[in-house]
Amino acid sequence: MEFGKKQKKIINNKPNGHLLIKGPKGSGKTTSFIHKIPSLLNNYCISKDDKILVAACNEGYSDYFYSVYRNIEGEKYHQNSFFDEDNSDKLEIRTIDSLVSYYLNKYVKNNNINLTLASFEEREAELKDAIHIVSKRYEKKKPDILNLDHIEFIQDEIKWIKSCNYLKLEEYQSANRVGRINNLNIEISKILRRNSKQRQAIFEVLEEYTNNLGMLNKIDVQDMELLALNEAKKAPIINYTHIFIDNSQQLTKVQLELFKSLYNEKSYSSITFIMDTFETAIPNAWLVKGRHFSSLGYDMKGKCISLNECYKEIEVEEIEGFVDSSDKLIQKNETNKNLLQSSSLTLGSIEYIDLKRNISHRFIKDSGSVDEIYVDYNNFEEKVDDVVNIPVFNEIAAGNPILINEYIEDSYSLPKDWIRTSKDVFMLKVKGDSMINKNIYDGDYVVISKQNMPRIKDIVAVDIEGEATLKTYKVIDGKIALIPENDKYQPIIIEDQQFNVLGVAIGLIKNS
Repeated sequence: MEFGKKQKKIINNKPNGHLLIKGPKGSGKTTSFIHKIPSLLNNYCISKDDKILVAACNEGYSDYFYSVYRNIEGEKYHQNSFFDEDNSDKLEIRTIDSLVSYYLNKYVKNNNINLTLASFEEREAELKDAIHIVSKRYEKKKPDILNLDHIEFIQDEIKWIKSCNYLKLEEYQSANRVGRINNLNIEISKILRRNSKQRQAIFEVLEEYTNNLGMLNKIDVQDMELLALNEAKKAPIINYTHIFIDNSQQLTKVQLELFKSLYNEKSYSSITFIMDTFETAIPNAWLVKGRHFSSLGYDMKGKCISLNECYKEIEVEEIEGFVDSSDKLIQKNETNKNLLQSSSLTLGSIEYIDLKRNISHRFIKDSGSVDEIYVDYNNFEEKVDDVVNIPVFNEIAAGNPILINEYIEDSYSLPKDWIRTSKDVFMLKVKGDSMINKNIYDGDYVVISKQNMPRIKDIVAVDIEGEATLKTYKVIDGKIALIPENDKYQPIIIEDQQFNVLGVAIGLIKNS
């Protein structure tokens, strides 16, 4: 099996705490990690209690993981140590549901109670009763939401509240619930506003509904996960030194916290999150737009590896049936070249725009020697002797913010006098179309000068809670505003977010 540079980094790097691996389906995220397992077993499961957990979202993925893992036995570089007898019992591949079931049964046994999962009919009946009880409390000032016509809306909101582990009214009232658009034909707010009567009423219904089920020794799926989480926090039977969480973009906060409670943090331990980009949003998932790993206690700055190249489109049906060998999922990358060397930036005439002086230059890079630059002076190509190498980092969003990391993807040479006196410069690849009115398009590269005190109307690169975006810097009503240069996008107003100005754009390399 052939791996690219980033896949090899995943396989060969030493475990170092939390890590995010993201990319589209077929980019080799999961397969790369499974190829790392032998190294973890042989070198980083030192103590008797050290174990590895690979968490799958369903049985189909679990079978797929097992299939890939077994096929690694034939890989030449792992043949001698892959199935060491002493370590073979240190690996567990389990579904999330099996972990929840395990700790729920432990809770039932320890508390000597009998609990069963409520049927749909039972849940609906108890929810209707709860709505009726809460409605009586409000009498004439009853919120419009307390209506049986809206039972499905209320039910979905209760699932979300429990999935987020909001056990107190204050937590729910202050929670960011942007995007909870209702489909009700009544004149109520289209968003459940913070500290509103609507939220208070729904939370009271939740409490009554849960109590109703409890009197019947019944629980719903969200209760199962909450009870399992609490039991795992009290006394986990098994702690895992290394945890791999696939499809983390689909998981609820309770599910993610369950894995955190099972993590046995050591100097050589690791917890790895896999995230599919461009995945359709899953109801009740925690890591959605506007929600970051920092909300779970993980600072992902410098802890993210992005895999952007798809080797093969992987369909769910393929995974559920799993293939005969893992090399059918990742094909040989015949164009495995340097990121910039394989792009148009190293071929033909290239345009560089000085954003501060609004001057455009044309230059040519020798494809055989990326450090050699020729500038076009009146149709005469003149070699530039004094060049500066600029580090190239991960993509930056000219659109919705994307996760950033501190890995240097490459370096790129430009004439030193074009950069002028700017120190500490770096480059970022643009992703998205929010800055097109400033002639900054998807695939362009921006040259950034590190500084944290921009001027009004500067184009700035900003880190917002671990995500980077490129926007025009302004101040509106005393608040920092990041303005897109495309009417499709709304300004980003910096309020209580953690943010850091990475620098100011001083140059632009056009991808054309």
